[in-house]
Amino acid sequence: MHVRILRVPGDTVREGRWAFLITALDHTVPAYGPYVIDSYSAAMSARREIDEVIAGRLINVLASEPGHHELDAATIPIPIPIDRGLLGYRVALINEGQQAKFNAIHDLAGLRTLTIGQGQDWGDVPVYRLAGVPLVTASRYDLLFPMLADHRFDMFPRGVLEITSELKAFQTSFPQMRVESHLLIRYPYAQFFYVSKDDPILAKRINDGLEAMLKDGSFDALFRAYFSRSVADLHLERRVLIDLKNPFLPAWVPLDRKALWLDPFIGNKRN
Repeated sequence: MHVRILRVPGDTVREGRWAFLITALDHTVPAYGPYVIDSYSAAMSARREIDEVIAGRLINVLASEPGHHELDAATIPIPIPIDRGLLGYRVALINEGQQAKFNAIHDLAGLRTLTIGQGQDWGDVPVYRLAGVPLVTASRYDLLFPMLADHRFDMFPRGVLEITSELKAFQTSFPQMRVESHLLIRYPYAQFFYVSKDDPILAKRINDGLEAMLKDGSFDALFRAYFSRSVADLHLERRVLIDLKNPFLPAWVPLDRKALWLDPFIGNKRN
């Protein structure tokens, strides 16, 4: 069985996802037999990744978030959130000297007094609009960093798995950029594996492997190794938590399986 993935050197977040995939495949060797990983290493746009996994050409497994209608329609989604929903945990990039303004925010009503920067086609734009949070959008991801520096909006919420690396990558160009230390925005959102419809046995194998990992504890061990430790410095448990609704998820997303989703904030304020 050949498993074709995009594996870009130095992409530590992506490597964490593939660790889950490989461990799931290893768990299922007795039932499904050996496998071979074919890695494609040239960077692709998100649009091309989607097109390739639908076609099943260069790649036949993709790790992505829900909200891409073509993925739901033309691939086989595996309904286990490999990041336990961390993609929906958002900490903001802000400008130096602005922290006091954020310290005064304690609920959704306060969040609505701020403006948020987003890519115009991103899947979480409808979440913020539904919540009544003012948005400023850009056609490209890279444009949002200079827009923040120019005070076109107040905050640029980023996934907790990506914000540290983005600060490192962009702070040289925008030295006034900081990680906001008070708020945590959360909504149901996660990373899932999607498999080409040409490979239904592979899809079942990955699902079976992830379920086996959940049972034997290896899923939690990988989560701690690749995800939990990488966000420890953000001190999520100390932040004011603002929950937003996300009714835009496809029906297959397993919101009813509470054990699959991270919830370390018992006792924190919810809105």
